Amino acid sequence: MSSKIRQNYHEECEALVNKQINMEFYASYVYLSMASYFNRDDQALHGFASFFQKNSNEEREHGMKLMKYQAKRGGRVVFQDIAKPSSMEWGTPLDAMEAALELEKTVNQSLLDLHKVSDSKGDAQFCDFLEAEYLAEQVDGIKEIGDMITKIKRAGDGLGLHIMDKEIGS
Repeated sequence: MSSKIRQNYHEECEALVNKQINMEFYASYVYLSMASYFNRDDQALHGFASFFQKNSNEEREHGMKLMKYQAKRGGRVVFQDIAKPSSMEWGTPLDAMEAALELEKTVNQSLLDLHKVSDSKGDAQFCDFLEAEYLAEQVDGIKEIGDMITKIKRAGDGLGLHIMDKEIGS
């Protein structure tokens, strides 16, 4: 049954929103895996675990926000399998942050591609939604993780890493 409220919402945009929902939930799943890893007794880096748990929650909220948007525009949410994280062992906090940076850049590129398609279809409302709700936040998130990578490198292992863990968890 087609929607009575659907207006200027292209099928390609609807399909890409479903793809983005899956990507946001995948990112949440990866961050949850990182949080679990740093909470283990052989890691005991609870500040990093807390940071990655917070990021997991944010990514899940992004997916849910897109689900609400899909319904608001008269689209249908189509769930796909969520891939498991590429790793369960994340190495050092530096390794995990570098993986998180790549993940955020991948999510950001997908959002930019979604914006480009919505613009090409003349969907100004969708472009505005992406700009207001996602794009600036992605840039801020990429910067935050980039700064953390620099601080982790500067702090080094041992006491420096311990202080970083305390700082990131507060």
